[in-house]
Amino acid sequence: MGKDDGPPGMSSETKTVPVLRSFASVFMHADAVDVALMVLGLVAAIEGYCSTRTAVRNSSRMRARYLRAALRQDMEYFDLKVGSTSDVIAGVSNDSLAVQDALSEKVPNFVTNLTVFLGCYAVGFALLWRLALVGLPSVLLLVVPGFLYGRVLIGLARRIRELGTRPGAIAEQAMSSVRTVYSFVAERSTTARFSAALMESARLGIRQGLAKGVTVGSNGVTFAIYAFNIWYGSRLVLYHGYKGGTFYAVSASIVIGGVTLGSGLSNIKYFAEASAAAERILEVLRRVPKIDSESNTGEELATVAGEVEFRNVEFRYPSRPESLVLASFNLRVLAGHTVALVGSSGSGKSTVIALLERFYDPSAGQVTLDGVDIRRLRLKWLRAQMGLVSQEPALFATSIKENILFGKEDATEEEVVAAAKAANAHDFVSQLSQGYNTQVRAIIKSPKILLLDEATSALDTNSERVVQEALELTSIGRTTIVIAHRLSTIRNADLIAVMHSGEVKELGSHDELIANENGIYTSLIHLQKIKESMDTDEVCAIGSHAEYDENTEKPKLPVTSSFIRLLMLNAPEWKHALMGSISAIVFGGLHPVYAYAMGSMISIYFSTDHEEIKDQTRIYALFFVGLAVLSFLINIAQHYNFGAMGEYLSNRIREQMLSKILTFEIGWFDCDKNSSGAICSQLVNDANAVRSLVGERMSLVIQTVSSVLIASIMSLSMFKKSMQAQSECSKIAVEAISNLRIVTAFSSQDRILRLFDQAQEGLLRESIQHSLFAGVGLSTTMGLLSCLWALTFWYGGILIAEHRITSKALFQTFLILASTGRVMADAVTMTTDLAKGAGVASSVFAILDRETEIDPDNPEGHKLEKIKGEVDIREIDFAYPSRPDVIIFKGFSLSIQPGKSTAIVGKSGSGKSTIIGLVERFYDPFMGVVEIDGRDIKTYNLRALRKHIGLVSQEPTLFEGTIRENIVYGTETASEEEIASATRHANAHDFISSLKDGYDTWCGERGVQLSGGQKQRIAIARAILKNPAILLLDEATSALDSHSEKVVQEALDQLLPGRTSIVVAHRLSTIQNCDMIIVLEKGIIQEMGTHASLMGRGPAGTYFGLVSLQQGCNQHLDFA
Repeated sequence: MGKDDGPPGMSSETKTVPVLRSFASVFMHADAVDVALMVLGLVAAIEGYCSTRTAVRNSSRMRARYLRAALRQDMEYFDLKVGSTSDVIAGVSNDSLAVQDALSEKVPNFVTNLTVFLGCYAVGFALLWRLALVGLPSVLLLVVPGFLYGRVLIGLARRIRELGTRPGAIAEQAMSSVRTVYSFVAERSTTARFSAALMESARLGIRQGLAKGVTVGSNGVTFAIYAFNIWYGSRLVLYHGYKGGTFYAVSASIVIGGVTLGSGLSNIKYFAEASAAAERILEVLRRVPKIDSESNTGEELATVAGEVEFRNVEFRYPSRPESLVLASFNLRVLAGHTVALVGSSGSGKSTVIALLERFYDPSAGQVTLDGVDIRRLRLKWLRAQMGLVSQEPALFATSIKENILFGKEDATEEEVVAAAKAANAHDFVSQLSQGYNTQVRAIIKSPKILLLDEATSALDTNSERVVQEALELTSIGRTTIVIAHRLSTIRNADLIAVMHSGEVKELGSHDELIANENGIYTSLIHLQKIKESMDTDEVCAIGSHAEYDENTEKPKLPVTSSFIRLLMLNAPEWKHALMGSISAIVFGGLHPVYAYAMGSMISIYFSTDHEEIKDQTRIYALFFVGLAVLSFLINIAQHYNFGAMGEYLSNRIREQMLSKILTFEIGWFDCDKNSSGAICSQLVNDANAVRSLVGERMSLVIQTVSSVLIASIMSLSMFKKSMQAQSECSKIAVEAISNLRIVTAFSSQDRILRLFDQAQEGLLRESIQHSLFAGVGLSTTMGLLSCLWALTFWYGGILIAEHRITSKALFQTFLILASTGRVMADAVTMTTDLAKGAGVASSVFAILDRETEIDPDNPEGHKLEKIKGEVDIREIDFAYPSRPDVIIFKGFSLSIQPGKSTAIVGKSGSGKSTIIGLVERFYDPFMGVVEIDGRDIKTYNLRALRKHIGLVSQEPTLFEGTIRENIVYGTETASEEEIASATRHANAHDFISSLKDGYDTWCGERGVQLSGGQKQRIAIARAILKNPAILLLDEATSALDSHSEKVVQEALDQLLPGRTSIVVAHRLSTIQNCDMIIVLEKGIIQEMGTHASLMGRGPAGTYFGLVSLQQGCNQHLDFA
């Protein structure tokens, strides 16, 4: 090399021909070399395609196996190990994506860099072993910081993951219970809790950025290594006779190897994150539950008679080991007989069914089927013998037929129709009523043992009569266990067991028990008054049961404008942005400066002046040491500042998105594409992609933005489609885990997994296309880089031959271009991350820019300190936005006087609960007005108005937190005395005080740790504490036993005077004392008056007919 170049000062007369010949000989082999480089580019394309496709397939299998393993777990695992549904969402979505990203991009990148490092040192040892050997220990200076960083990062990643699930849980609960959030004006407090949870993980994220900066900055030791090589190389040239060209080639190989190794080690962050994610997934995959639904071990009885017996059973829930739920519980259910379980809330009724289904195993004693301990039986076979109908039915986001087939997958069309007719659902498929579909599933299963947990609670009187008759016919010849609220479901039972504190206190038939005048059963009957049974109106439910429409596109915004707006959101962090940008610019400038210096010092080793060699090498050595120090400092500044920017921006986006979403009208949530699972997935994924863009990629964008812009735009469309498919997968997982007991009871894990696999097919197709694009992009980059090198040497040779430049200038230019090309190539490999960030920027602003149709905080709206409570509904037309073809009201009018109580009764679908939705302004009518105190409700500041309205729904909504936090929800300033007073009025104080932690008892997600009656009493206490002027009761006492209902009803009766009350009623006990009773039918008022006046109309009256119909169905006995 040195000989060919000759001394820089040679004359043109003596050197022109040799130089031309020299370059001719070099470029004689250029075609072969270029072909080899092109082949290398093709190999890179194949590698990119194969690695991405393999990673996508592996992550798809991982998601499916993870969901299968999660569905396999017993209830103890979910009670103790899983904080919320969002934990499982994170496993299905975030964790699997972290592993996929590492396998598809980071592992190949690391292997490539490691191969380059080994190849460079192989060249070094082959050409100049002394220098290579001396430089080898310096590799430790590159490797050790990377490993230390990896260890630190793994610990941080675990803690970030643990803290990161809490914001998701808060958002998911808010989205799925948005009516309660709106009703109690808790939007700001929810956002505040969300923000506080985000800040905890943000602090760790900033520390993570600092750790990365230290590690990447440590790679600057490469410059120090080269400084040593310069000094040692000068001694090899001066005192050992080595050629300058050989030294330079080996030294460059060592440095290039060190740089590529450092670049490879930067992937340790992703390996650590993927490792932590995989560890969480593997923890679930490896866990074998104590009660294993996938186990094929166990007996199968040849014939099943259906006799069930509980022998001296004791049981404590794993989450409350201090509370004995069942104590020496004994009960025998003969084959083919019907046994009803009644008792107060918390007496252990539902626990009996949970033990029989083997959701849990007893702490002591046995549960037997036909004399065989059920723990000896194969679990799936056991559950196949039982059909469960729960009090809170669950539907999945698929067709009605598919929901029915969860009960029996191989059922024929005729069996489906027959089961629907038996459940009175065949003619009601256009408006899903919450109770019907679950009964359908149980009927079609045709089980040996039928378990009915308040199976008809959601039906109106007529439907209940039909379904009860069907259930009685279905139960003939089957063992049936009924948990009863109502006399209509138990009076014909062969045996009635009265439970109290986990024990059977009385046992006998209805006639036998009623004969004991001093018995508990008799006293409960005496507490029970004649009650009206009218179904509450079905409002289109939101939450995890809505289907996310992956074909609905979000509003498109220009990528560049969205990106600029994204940066504007980071304006409060302008100091971080300034420091980070300056650091990135300086670091970007290090590469051409380093390359220029490398090219400049080539000629030093060809000098004949030994002193000049010593002086120049000393200068360059000190220069490279300076670069090492500068690189370390600016990398710390760069990654710390951009890391802080990314964390703060991510938090700000999540906060603003949640805050904005909590201003949207209820109709938006009713839309299929806005399920709670899809919204929460977007909150997590969009924010993470933005954080990656700003926190980790911004410095690279500043250095090479123009070179990657086109590639980012090309990959943008593919990314959007894959993220929609990912959201669909997350939604299915949310539904499956949220309704785990239904899935487990019907052994529907395989069916859920098939739906999950179908959802992943779209994701797989889009990801394969993306992998093909990535491979082509990589090969194009490699090819262009090779062409750039070939062009540089070809044209440089001509210029040297013409004496227009020197060889020193050629190497300076070439190394600058090669160094810059390397940065550009690295940038192109990051186009996926850039495309994700650009894509989600548009997605984020689609949410933030949407104008709600019902503004809850209109600054021009009327704010009031006190209201009288007069309600006027005038000539309104209304249909739900999700069902615009089903007209609920047409020209409907209703006046409610202030301070008066008005009951609304009627059949299912008549519009009862719709009135409550309009008064709360969950919806606006198409025509007409709703007025409060003579003012159009639209002119009020909605949040100010809702502070004067209290709502208690049929299905109580509790949030993850303590009982105290749930009671003060929306009224955070309540004193302990006010809290205790509210709970006493709601008959909740005694049971709360009896708990180990009292008011600080943890409720669990959606109050899962409490019984239905306990949850409802806490919800009533929450409404009482609010002290509203308008009280809306949507079957407020439906979940209470007779004694509790009596006490709570008395408390409510004390609250009603002086307040405007609207009561949507099932039971006569809640409405017979109302000032006015409205009878609705198909959105039209048929009758109105007091109880006495309506009954006085005789058989010709609609109300009289409904009362008579209820009495014909038997009086309702309430024993929640």
